[in-house]
Amino acid sequence: MNTRTILRTLAALALLGLLLGGLAALAWFDNEANRGITFAPNPAPIPYADGPLIGVNAYNIQFEADHAKVVRTLEMARDMGARYVRMQLPWDDVEIAAKGDFVDRRNGAARDAWEKYDLLFAELKRLGLEPIVRIDRPPDWARAKAIATPEWQAIFALNGNSSGPPDSYADYADFVAAVAARYRGEVRYIQIWNEPNLKDEWNGQEPSPAQFLDMLRQAGRAARAANPAAVIIFPSLAPTDGLDSRAPLTDLEYLDAIYQLGGAADFDIMSAQAYGLGQPPDEHRYVFARGGGNWNWRQPIDTRIDVSRLPLLREVMERNGDAHKAIWISEFGYTAAPESIPAERRFGWGPPVSEQQKGEYLVGQIERARREWPWVGVMNVWILRWGGPDPSPDDPTPYFALVDRDFQPLPAYAAIQRYLAQPAVAGVGAHTLAHPAAIRQGDRVSFRFEGTSLALTGSGAASVAIDGGPASQVTLAGQPTTVTQHLTNTAHTAVITGAAPAALIVAREHAGWAWAAGAGTLLVALAALGAAIPRIIFLSAPKGKQP
Repeated sequence: MNTRTILRTLAALALLGLLLGGLAALAWFDNEANRGITFAPNPAPIPYADGPLIGVNAYNIQFEADHAKVVRTLEMARDMGARYVRMQLPWDDVEIAAKGDFVDRRNGAARDAWEKYDLLFAELKRLGLEPIVRIDRPPDWARAKAIATPEWQAIFALNGNSSGPPDSYADYADFVAAVAARYRGEVRYIQIWNEPNLKDEWNGQEPSPAQFLDMLRQAGRAARAANPAAVIIFPSLAPTDGLDSRAPLTDLEYLDAIYQLGGAADFDIMSAQAYGLGQPPDEHRYVFARGGGNWNWRQPIDTRIDVSRLPLLREVMERNGDAHKAIWISEFGYTAAPESIPAERRFGWGPPVSEQQKGEYLVGQIERARREWPWVGVMNVWILRWGGPDPSPDDPTPYFALVDRDFQPLPAYAAIQRYLAQPAVAGVGAHTLAHPAAIRQGDRVSFRFEGTSLALTGSGAASVAIDGGPASQVTLAGQPTTVTQHLTNTAHTAVITGAAPAALIVAREHAGWAWAAGAGTLLVALAALGAAIPRIIFLSAPKGKQP
């Protein structure tokens, strides 16, 4: 091979490398710019997804000894603008000593173990707040076999807050049914368990999607039998990378296994965690390259587990034909833990942010859901306030709070309150008249939305005026009817009179063709160059010789 041939070959290979690099870069930036964002929604509204609506986690409110503090906590949730309150109802706090025994004898005189929950749910109803009740933490009598195992002893030594399923799933189903029956008319949303993909929540045993599905199925059926209006929420899975021995399956693998086992019919709403982990809420990178102390040969490129995890969970649902269900965010938040917290705990939730930044990031995350994720229904901030006994001085959890222990609002509380006080604006999605942005007065509907087009479904004649312009007449006949398009991607107001629409479908224009054209051009160039390389090598060789 002569020098000329070598140079031509090296130049061709360098160009090939550049084209491959360009294709990889295009894929990377397309992933960041477009993945997880809805531009043209399905025209059928997703049940329980007319939002996002805001809730709060009332941490340890069930352990607040002073009922006046319970009332004050819930009033602050209402005054901030929250509509939902997510709380834990620990099984071991009600059916304490034996099956069917609902008497609390732990602190002197015996009393009805249900009493404080009766008061709590009555107060929620008085304030117009909707409870989301997470039921877990079996009493010792219900898992006597489990706590005798070496696996339990080992996990409990590592994490004294560990728990796990009962020996009999039927016992758990009976308790869930008791809750559903007792609070029929007060509690509708029941969340079955929490983080079953962790050994810490599974008695130290290997997390088992099949075993959990069995428990979910029994508990869900029992709840619906006790209260046909009950809505079953899947537990929020801990976002994991599969490299931790206590979480050998990632949350995405675990959920996919649930679907493969036929679990889609056993819950009504998916849930997820969406902690910021110190990252800004508009972080759109979904993968990252490991490096330094984070390197792993098995997974040199991995998926992120911060705010951007949510669309990846959604993709699992869509691949398994479950796109018609909403996702409710069980917990999202940022910690403002001070330097007095030991570093190993302070940075366990990512780099801490300032109290001011916490508010900005929380509002930013709500806005991202409104603009990009029409499948999100309720978002529950972690946490409103630390309730119950005082926290350990080295615990970073209290610094997620919106309100301090003395009920003084922190900057994040005020930021969310200001945001929720503004008129609601619907983002991309198929919305019903139940959406806060749709205001109905008689046969007139005023609908504020942000997008470039609006279509309606329904039946009958209606007139539609956009942003105060002249009204146009439309006839709704079941299929989506576009009433305006090519708007600027800003807030608009549609006034609809006559037939009330069944769905208001907001879409946003997307230059997807540009990404496709770029990828197509690079692929054509790669194919042409690949075909040309042999000719370059052979034609550049001296006549009569092979390179």
